[in-house]
Amino acid sequence: MSVKLLIFGALFVAFLTVGVSPALAIDASPAPPAPIIPNSLAKAIGFGLAALGAGYAIGNAGAAGLAAAAEKPEMRTLAIIITALGEAIAIYGLVLLFILPN
Repeated sequence: MSVKLLIFGALFVAFLTVGVSPALAIDASPAPPAPIIPNSLAKAIGFGLAALGAGYAIGNAGAAGLAAAAEKPEMRTLAIIITALGEAIAIYGLVLLFILPN
């Protein structure tokens, strides 16, 4: 579910920033029309969706990891690793935030 939310957020942000030209491009043609939503708002929506997906993943993986560790203590390390993979979703959203142009 959270990976689907991250992909949806990335596509949504890419769709909103379609009309953006590179910052250092030299072009004699008139400026392209402004995007429907400003880029900063699109970046905020994309990162917000990634953070929501990460929170959902961490909540579910953390609860399942604690339940597994209560029954079998040797499962603690695996539970921490799986919870960290959920946190990586938020990091991907943060990377997307810095990659997109202003």
